[in-house]
Amino acid sequence: MTGQPPLHEAVAALAGRPAPDRRRVAPDAVQPFRATMRNDFLTPRGTPYKWQDVTASLTRTLTGGSVGSLVPVRYQWDRVDAGTGSPDGEGEQREWTFARGQSFTSVLMHTDVAGVDRPQDPPPGTPLSPMDISYPGLPKAPAVDLLLMLSWDVVTFEMLCTHLTTTPALRTPGSWAELDGISGSWAELRFSDPGATAVFRNAHATARHLGHGTYGGRPSVVYSMACLDCVLDVRSGPVRQRGRSSYWITLQADAETGDLLFAEMTEMIVATVTGADGQRVPVQKRRTVRMFAGTQLPAPTAAAIAPARPEPEPAPRPTADGAQLAEALRLTGRVADHLTWQVSSLAHLPQGMADLTLMGFRSVVGADLPGTYRQVKALQAGLRAAADGDGAVWSRLPEYRRSLEGLLAFGQFAADGADRLLAGDQPGRDIMTDHIRVVRVDLTDLLALLDRLAQPVPVPSATGHESEAQP
Repeated sequence: MTGQPPLHEAVAALAGRPAPDRRRVAPDAVQPFRATMRNDFLTPRGTPYKWQDVTASLTRTLTGGSVGSLVPVRYQWDRVDAGTGSPDGEGEQREWTFARGQSFTSVLMHTDVAGVDRPQDPPPGTPLSPMDISYPGLPKAPAVDLLLMLSWDVVTFEMLCTHLTTTPALRTPGSWAELDGISGSWAELRFSDPGATAVFRNAHATARHLGHGTYGGRPSVVYSMACLDCVLDVRSGPVRQRGRSSYWITLQADAETGDLLFAEMTEMIVATVTGADGQRVPVQKRRTVRMFAGTQLPAPTAAAIAPARPEPEPAPRPTADGAQLAEALRLTGRVADHLTWQVSSLAHLPQGMADLTLMGFRSVVGADLPGTYRQVKALQAGLRAAADGDGAVWSRLPEYRRSLEGLLAFGQFAADGADRLLAGDQPGRDIMTDHIRVVRVDLTDLLALLDRLAQPVPVPSATGHESEAQP
């Protein structure tokens, strides 16, 4: 007896033992996983100005017998929740019901099915379930593209798990290796829009066997991996994004079976988006993706930890001054008219510039033009109801504020773009500049007015007079 907990003894026993050389899965196992993805959109100075959060649960099942050392598998999304946020506040996470039950297929390489003799290499022409990461039944939408992005990450983690555990040079703690099978490899990534594709080409990839640990009560082998300066090019019609991706991964594999227990990736993307007219817009993004076996979320990383916030008390009823409500309604209507004008103005832009404008709008505001218009109209309806005594609008003010603040931020980008696009048309540039200036004033006034309307009504004392502050 060593006096150590049994699990610690098990880990200590692994110290002089090499990592598993093959992966092993049970033929009838339904393996649950959880996955999280956070995309931070960064200013040129590296400060996040918007982010997207996705939390998902999925299951992996075998779809047939292995062929050679390849085991076909299917992943099915059981639940996916997503939300957006900004420095001004987090948006509410909502379930993507369209994703429930959707699935994609892949293969586990260099894998044995437990209890089944290792098969010989298949004869030529033997069919194999193809890798298919697509959702043809879902519409073209940014949310579907995020689901595709997380699907690629799942397959990346699974393939890397096999690659690390089967690399001979990584058999012992402290060992280091170049991953020749990954370096220089490339993949074409499809989006929900058939006209949009991305090409990702890995650069020089290296890995290290860090040692042993535990995860979910299982002894594990721990690896790190890095691949810097990868090519990431995206094309959607005449709009192109050219950039570089660098990513770092920490991964834990089961010390007995070699199956995936935990993986975490941080990816930095630096790129430029170019429209049909040659104008370039810089893009900086940081992605943090995690995937782990089981159904419970593990402790968050330091980057994801936020100070605990006390449960908010029920908000007091805001004031509903009639004149202020009327002015807020008028300004909201003007903002809605501006969005209608914005949609119609796209028809007068070159196709590439229109696509670039829509892409920039969605990136800055956090929603597309139709979705933002619906938000503004919902605010207008809520303010109208508030004038009749229905205060439901006040609980949604943070959500509406984010949309309005996004429009305000996009206005500055639009002004800069108009200066470049209309450089040779001074009258046209003056008209555009005046329009954007008026909209900016309307948005600023509306945001200030909503702040005043949201102030709580003073609570009278029992005597009917406001209580005085005590020294």
